[in-house]
Amino acid sequence: MRQSPLRRFEPDDLLSFKLVSEMILSHDGRWIVYVLEEIDPEADTYVSNLWLIPASGGAPRQITFGSDTNESPRFSPDSSQVAFLSDRGGGPAQLHVIRLDGGEARRLTDLKSGAGLPAWSPDGSALVFSAPVASDAPPEAPRVVTKALYKSDGKGFVLDRPTRLFIVPVEGGEARQLTGGDANDSDPAWSPDGRRIAFCRTRTSPREAHWADLWVVEPSGEGLQQLTRACPLVTMPSWSPDSRTIAFYGPREEGGSRRHVWIIGAEGGADPRMITSEDTEVADFPLGKVMPPAWSVDGRELAVVLATESTSEVALVSVEDRKLRKAISDERQITQISAAPGAGAIAFLWSTMRLCGLLGSARWDGSESRLLINVNEEWGEDRVWPEVSLREFRGASGMKNVGLLMLPPGHKGGPLPLLVNVHGGPHAYVEFGFTYRPYWYVLVSRGWAVLSLNPVGSGGYGKEFADRLRGRWGERDLPEHLAAIDELVAEGAVDSDRVAIAGKSYGGFMAAWAIGKTNRFRASVSSAPVANLESHFGTSDTGYYVDPHDMRGEPFEKRELYRKLSPVSWASEATTPTLILCGEEDHRCPIGQSEELFATLVRSGKAPVEFIRFPGGDHHLAEHGKPSHRVFYNHRLIDWVERYCAKERRG
Repeated sequence: MRQSPLRRFEPDDLLSFKLVSEMILSHDGRWIVYVLEEIDPEADTYVSNLWLIPASGGAPRQITFGSDTNESPRFSPDSSQVAFLSDRGGGPAQLHVIRLDGGEARRLTDLKSGAGLPAWSPDGSALVFSAPVASDAPPEAPRVVTKALYKSDGKGFVLDRPTRLFIVPVEGGEARQLTGGDANDSDPAWSPDGRRIAFCRTRTSPREAHWADLWVVEPSGEGLQQLTRACPLVTMPSWSPDSRTIAFYGPREEGGSRRHVWIIGAEGGADPRMITSEDTEVADFPLGKVMPPAWSVDGRELAVVLATESTSEVALVSVEDRKLRKAISDERQITQISAAPGAGAIAFLWSTMRLCGLLGSARWDGSESRLLINVNEEWGEDRVWPEVSLREFRGASGMKNVGLLMLPPGHKGGPLPLLVNVHGGPHAYVEFGFTYRPYWYVLVSRGWAVLSLNPVGSGGYGKEFADRLRGRWGERDLPEHLAAIDELVAEGAVDSDRVAIAGKSYGGFMAAWAIGKTNRFRASVSSAPVANLESHFGTSDTGYYVDPHDMRGEPFEKRELYRKLSPVSWASEATTPTLILCGEEDHRCPIGQSEELFATLVRSGKAPVEFIRFPGGDHHLAEHGKPSHRVFYNHRLIDWVERYCAKERRG
């Protein structure tokens, strides 16, 4: 019997791809609630609902329905109910509760600007959450800005919407505001003894409004106390079982993106102690939901997800001596974990080098690991799946240079066109899975090779490796990419004359930097780039403190360095056809960066250039922007590189 031909990937395939965006394990270790996100192509929007699955394996059961957004589930202490956020009925998301044994969800809040992520009281009688408190000023009123942090990517202008903590009774009643003042309060966590709530609070000074410290407060609103002062950005506090210690995540330096695990006594009076090394960092992915550190039942270990040399793993960190025990560690990326220490169990989401969104469970130490569900199993059948490997290249600097190499299935040699894809950050790392970059899979199924490196500066390889790129953007990592291309060309795997480069954010910087420094690439796609470091410093929502960290100084101290490392300083020499993609509501790498690059290329007139603007799109439009925009984004990128890397050049 003749078999049906394998299906090639197309950009429209993302419309039928399902995503497990988050999940939570019940405290008794018996159940997992996960959020299944799907796309409604006709409405051009996302629909997410809650599903319940036994942690030991079995068929899943849907527990919320409709065309709404239902997310952020949290189990009650007795594992009988789930609190979650939903925008059902229209308007901003409100807090709801649903029982596992059936019945309709009950709405608990009705706040003008909606509610935030909830945390249960130990006795299950109340929930604490953060929520924005909107100003009464009309939208068209002039906005008075007093802090450097006044806007946020994906949220817009935030200075008039500070977040506060609220407490609401589970059985019904008005939400009571717990905190006030000029700061933003977030990430509440109730102590196991019920006496206090830990949370993160931003500073109020104009220069340090992006800093966040750890605070505690009693449920009555009394006993407000600041615990940290030296850690620049505290997130995700988690109480020890005896309520005496709090663990949290945070970088060591202002502007640093590499986060570590810290602990501090809940009574204060001492500095926090970092219990992961300088060379170890907490993993973070654009589509992953970072969960707080999970304490073992005896309070001796913390379960966390760590980035480790192109993958990520579940590790158990000793609170006393900082030693690491690997629990789940292999060639996959763990994107989220949820733990039930009392039951000795862990649930986790992961991505393979092909696919993302797999849900599994294991014992606390990683044993008895099992796959519970692959929501895209049918979607992935009979596809032209790439042959994928993590490969180490010799590199130009002598340091380790590992890349994700994707080849067409059954490739037996012969030169292929190559897309070099550069990750963001720059201290991030390559993410696995279809949802991140569908165009990889489309191109490979059309006979391309794709290479995405973790060159010098990437996360997951230690402090020295990451820090070597500070003040040397483009100068140290472009040679690494060129050396890897040379190696593949020498092997006969890649056609030297058909190489393209693409990237987003810092990857967009590199795609713009490369065209001014080399003629090696036949096509370039620069998405949401940093094009001018001087103007990025003052227009990005994070540029004013991240750029000085990465450049090792302020622009008014190192003006020439900022100019030397800006792609617009060299773009007038570019002869490479360049496509620029950017969301009009991007506050991380504002559209003005793309406009500067576009204007320079147009005026220099040495290469074709096209600029695509996405109305309403933020910095992550390629991952979770409007579905039709994501499809258009991938179509145009693929068309651009195929057009200019064709055997016979077109146009």
